[in-house]
Amino acid sequence: MTEREPNGRLRTLLTDARWSGQDFARAVNGVAAETGLTLCYDRTSVSHWLSGTRPPAHVVALAAEALTRRTGRRISPADTGLARPAAARARARPGGGPGGAPHNPGAPLPPTDGTPPAAGRAAPLTVGPFDGLPVYSATWRPHEELAAAPWAPAPEDPSGTRLGHRDVAAAEALLPVFRKADMMCGSGQVRPALTAYLTTTIAPWLRAEAPPAVRHRLLGAAARLACTAGFLCFDGNEQGLAQAYYRAALRLGREAGDPGCYAPVLRAMSVQAHHLGHRAQAWELARAAARELPRLPPVQAAFVTGQLAVAEAARGDRRAALTHLAGAERLLDRSLDRSLDRLPGRSPDRSAGRGAPIGDYHRAAFHHQQSEALAALGDVPGAVSALLASLRHRPATEHRDRAVTTARLAELQLDRGHLERACATWHELLDLAAPLESARVDDALRRLRGRLRSLRTAHALLVRTGRPAP
Repeated sequence: MTEREPNGRLRTLLTDARWSGQDFARAVNGVAAETGLTLCYDRTSVSHWLSGTRPPAHVVALAAEALTRRTGRRISPADTGLARPAAARARARPGGGPGGAPHNPGAPLPPTDGTPPAAGRAAPLTVGPFDGLPVYSATWRPHEELAAAPWAPAPEDPSGTRLGHRDVAAAEALLPVFRKADMMCGSGQVRPALTAYLTTTIAPWLRAEAPPAVRHRLLGAAARLACTAGFLCFDGNEQGLAQAYYRAALRLGREAGDPGCYAPVLRAMSVQAHHLGHRAQAWELARAAARELPRLPPVQAAFVTGQLAVAEAARGDRRAALTHLAGAERLLDRSLDRSLDRLPGRSPDRSAGRGAPIGDYHRAAFHHQQSEALAALGDVPGAVSALLASLRHRPATEHRDRAVTTARLAELQLDRGHLERACATWHELLDLAAPLESARVDDALRRLRGRLRSLRTAHALLVRTGRPAP
């Protein structure tokens, strides 16, 4: 095909995807945003592509990823008709930021709170390769990540700092503080503080001298903090940074040799891959986490098993999904019984304490996973019932997760044609969303306006959502 020959392959793909030029441009911009790139393509740009012009090679990769997600089948850059012959064989890497400056994958990422590096500041925590390609794209292979070398400690701090158990205990004490603040307020207010703490405190500690027992404990704490940072980036729709923090957490946990550190990271990566539509990779990551089940406490084993059920359901394996859901519930019941046994003066009561948080997993989280699995299997009524159960068990302080669950419930109610129920649920969401700083919640509000704009009976709800999108 010559440089200006009309691109029939791309036109056919857009027809198959039922996308207009503006839809396609918006999808490409969205996939780019996951990697930290800001692109502003529009229908005019797509019109030029259809007429035969070709965008830069990294944009071709983003376009192929967007079409892959939309069509549900593997679309390579060459399939789009946009790749130049040389680019089809070896893609050039894109710039790593909104300004287009190239990002060195081996270099530490800058602070994410927008502040310039201060003089004398310690080097940021290196969060691993971040090459600007679509997150969990077909070019990324989970088995390669799992086979990667463990975390390689940086050279020791020349200052001669020596860590003790008290230092690591301080880091461990801060972890629940960051998590609680995130659940109450959303990631927007919490992430700058956590990433700064990783940069200014944890990174130098990883270079400091420490006895073996202290270093082992530090690696576990650092892994959990990095994983939490990854989730905060995920909630903020910074998907490329989220994946990078997850990779760092995985390597730290493997260096610590503690499956209680790295199996939850694999589960979190599976959740992110599933959210972005990468079903095969979500399943592979969930299976990798499940291989550690014999070495996990029941509550973590339940969390991992529940995500495996979601991944199996997304692949259409109904029997495996339901089997794993039942297994997750049994493991959760076992953890609840053990927690009650430890209470002084209490006898085990299966009906008591089911809504109380246990670690990072509780009854509300299980029912949310159950809903995701049932929805993927086509059981929308069952998914709605599971979400209602999740809301009943959700602790009142978990504002952001309650908002995310409420948003999903309203979407499923709309799918079933229950408009009045959906509108009532969306009103509840708006009440919950007001104080939150969460991109996932903001996305739900935008979907609300899009789905209800043409419905006259939803006028009052649209008035409430008529404010500018956050």
